[in-house]
Amino acid sequence: MKRLAVAFSCLLGALSTQAVALTPEQADSMFRAGLQAAAAGRHDIAAMKYRHLLREVPAPRIKLELARSLLHSGEYREALDLFRAVYAAPSTPQAVKRNILPFMEEAELRIVRVRYGVRGITDTNPSRVADGGTIFFNGIPLEYQPPAPREVSFGVEPWLTVEKLWQNGLLTKFHGAVRYFDDRNLDAIRTNVSVGKRVGAIPGLFVQANVTSDINNGSSYVLPTIEAWKRFRLSHRAAVGVGGQIGYMFAENQDISGTFYRPYVFGDWTFLPNATAFGRLSMEHLNSRNEYYSYASPKLDFGVDVNISGLNLLPQISLSQTSFTQFDPFWGVDREDITVRSSLSVSHDRFEWRGFQPELTVFYEERNSNVDIYDYDQIGGHVSLKKVY
Repeated sequence: MKRLAVAFSCLLGALSTQAVALTPEQADSMFRAGLQAAAAGRHDIAAMKYRHLLREVPAPRIKLELARSLLHSGEYREALDLFRAVYAAPSTPQAVKRNILPFMEEAELRIVRVRYGVRGITDTNPSRVADGGTIFFNGIPLEYQPPAPREVSFGVEPWLTVEKLWQNGLLTKFHGAVRYFDDRNLDAIRTNVSVGKRVGAIPGLFVQANVTSDINNGSSYVLPTIEAWKRFRLSHRAAVGVGGQIGYMFAENQDISGTFYRPYVFGDWTFLPNATAFGRLSMEHLNSRNEYYSYASPKLDFGVDVNISGLNLLPQISLSQTSFTQFDPFWGVDREDITVRSSLSVSHDRFEWRGFQPELTVFYEERNSNVDIYDYDQIGGHVSLKKVY
């Protein structure tokens, strides 16, 4: 016990330069009493002890334990403020920040998390069309003109996300975005509504119902799905997971409508104190009413989230191969597309304008198809201003 008291005294001394009225033995005893009360479900008593100890020793560990007890007691706003204070401290290790995030997110969701912002968009080929020119069909030259012009367009996209974690454990979420371009044919309205819940009988399992919609010029759809995933923690730095999604797509073009399903695996690894790698491998299927539109598409997404002295860098790469299941008699091949998208997002923790944090994203996307008219490439970017309550 003596050694524990001395160790706790050294820890508190390292984390605080203020004078300590309590003796190391008293501080250690009070801290342990708070832990025991919290373990017994008496978070009111635990919070009282942590508050008294915090007045004498403002150490991050005590703030975190107080925040956890307040979270369990329903004092979500105060708990969130404490979690944020420790998370934002320069001395907090990345591994500790990683462990704080789930608690911080739960506190935000219990209150009602509202995020909104606007993106300014520029795109060299928003319609994703190939260049016009001469194509050959059975050796016969034909002039091909794309269905939309290939030209630089500019637009804005205001968006809103509202999330709430209810007392019964249900998590509800709404996301909506409206995209306006100078070419009105590119305008779109996108929404997603979801209701999910963690399955108590199976630790780490989450089940969710979604309805996604995209209203645009010529290719609108509504996609209701059921999704489930489970996360497995390998260590305090790494985790993997597995999941799946199934539903039915109702498309404006009824030939495209059909059964949709997508199994996937995912993972993340904090390999440096300030860097986390993440990835996701999925296999998307659409079985359309008209087999001409049915496809299978394996996809790999991976990236690295890095923070360097407040500068956040997020490079990502997405690779997919879409194989259409029906032989195309016109072109005489089974169509196959390979799409590569790379992007880089940049933001800074200290850059803020009236409560809004700017983020710059640039990307390059290219599709190569064995049917030339489906080839395209595009360069674009957007500046996003977002605010979180």
